Amino acid sequence: MLPSKYPIVDLPVTHQMFQTLFHVTRILQVPSIQRWRGLGGGTSERGADSAVVNTRAILDDKGRVLVLMTHNTDISDTWEREGEDAEYFYRFSPEGYAIAINVMLYQMTH
Repeated sequence: MLPSKYPIVDLPVTHQMFQTLFHVTRILQVPSIQRWRGLGGGTSERGADSAVVNTRAILDDKGRVLVLMTHNTDISDTWEREGEDAEYFYRFSPEGYAIAINVMLYQMTH
């Protein structure tokens, strides 16, 4: 458990983490592949209750990201499901991979 001195803060898409290699302009909303199929291609799994994606982080005293959190997006499905459905893959994976690669490179260099 982290000490309470490290609050959870909103992390804007303009944060350096999202600009490390690829220029990310949004944190896309990704439904799980099962929900996407059930929604007929929609992205909000719970309608208006999950329509907004939130990206938050816990930062240390020097502003380094200790924990990264995303809400209302199953971003990891963009790289976990590439062999299951070509339409799903091409719709979500290019942006999902860009986010993941940026996060990984940023964390490895900061």
